[in-house]
Amino acid sequence: MTKSNLKNNWLKQNTLLSFIHSTICSTLILIAVLRAPEMFDDPLSHSNYFNYAVISFSIGYFFWDFFDCLQNSTLSTFPILIHHIIVITFLSQILLRTRNIGYGLYALSLEINSVFLHARRLLRWYSPVSSSIYYKNLLKLFIDTGNYITFIIFRFGVVLIALRALYIQRNRLEPITHLFTVISVCAIGILNIVLFYRLLKNQISQKTKLKDKKLIADQILIIDNDILLPS
Repeated sequence: MTKSNLKNNWLKQNTLLSFIHSTICSTLILIAVLRAPEMFDDPLSHSNYFNYAVISFSIGYFFWDFFDCLQNSTLSTFPILIHHIIVITFLSQILLRTRNIGYGLYALSLEINSVFLHARRLLRWYSPVSSSIYYKNLLKLFIDTGNYITFIIFRFGVVLIALRALYIQRNRLEPITHLFTVISVCAIGILNIVLFYRLLKNQISQKTKLKDKKLIADQILIIDNDILLPS
């Protein structure tokens, strides 16, 4: 097996496992909200065993994915490594201090968007063979729409909410903790902007390729018609 094939196989496996984690994590977050909606009243002091376990589960995944990406690192995985370092550091101090758990769940709500991000890539690799073209297009439309909506809500919206909350509750946090959290949130926000740019660039690139393929197909059809049905 060539090096290129090994890299592609790793990327597929990594994406599938990331999709599984984001799906499980998103489900656990929804359960956490239903079980303890009062955490929105004071996310800084809120704490319970279930929500603590959700953060523990996710930090375990981020540790695993960090070392997995490090072993198979390329230029494209560099932003992911930076992201994981920030997330692991932020979640670790939450687990050690058993404080800020509500904001930890806010941060993990980004995984709801990750479900669509990973599903979008998996659909390109593992497109349902037995499904009709209409079903495939409908599924792609659902994933793309869900991707952009959840991206704006959970990757941009949550960052803005977090920055606002940090400003309001700045007197309840130690200066060093407040500064570290603000820097972490801003760094995640910048990475989200980069990710959104790459997402749009990839989407435009795909549409351009589809148009080029259609143009080539139309040209072939015209040529074939000239041969089959000469004037």
